[in-house]
Amino acid sequence: MFVLDVSGIGCGSCIRKITNAIQSLDNTATVSVDRDTGKVNVESNESPERVREVVDALGFPSEISA
Repeated sequence: MFVLDVSGIGCGSCIRKITNAIQSLDNTATVSVDRDTGKVNVESNESPERVREVVDALGFPSEISA
């Protein structure tokens, strides 16, 4: 499991876009988004770097949390 710090999450639609994009990479991924903190918890077989790239491509700048 890893955590992304994501900017610009403002609504439920944003959460759905992020969740759907991650699950399109890995349909077994578990995604939990906290809109208030911008934290996205991801459990996936995909690399954190690849997931971050997909989230960034949606227009949500992100960083992998340490």
